[in-house]
Amino acid sequence: MEFTGDELQFFSYFSKISGVEAVNFEKTDYGLVFLVHKQDLGRAIGKHGSTLQKLRNTFKQNIFVFADSDDLDTFVHNLFNNINILNLEIREAMGEKAVFLIVDEASRGLAIGKRGMRIKIAKQLLKKKFSSTISIKIRRNAIDIPSN
Repeated sequence: MEFTGDELQFFSYFSKISGVEAVNFEKTDYGLVFLVHKQDLGRAIGKHGSTLQKLRNTFKQNIFVFADSDDLDTFVHNLFNNINILNLEIREAMGEKAVFLIVDEASRGLAIGKRGMRIKIAKQLLKKKFSSTISIKIRRNAIDIPSN
């Protein structure tokens, strides 16, 4: 994998500000995404997101930091770490993997993200890293209607 001069600067600034070496980096329409080792995630984000805020101020754009993994299942869980995932299914057809993520209705907004950012970033990362796609399905909770 080769990086341009700008991308090397992103790595350098990220490391200097966060004190963490990024494993990988992706520029998206929604901002910069840095992948770090799982044990470095807390330091990369900072207490109450303080390091993320410094990075946003430095780069003048959105910054996303996720834990990296070479395992597809673990990687998806890392991307949606604050979401209550009810089921994660990985299917393979014609050499391409498809990930189906089922979340409860209350987690739908978080899973999709503001203006669809989170799911679009997930799609971009999964396509590049694993040659796979992702779909989010919503499970609605049944409502108990009292009988009269």
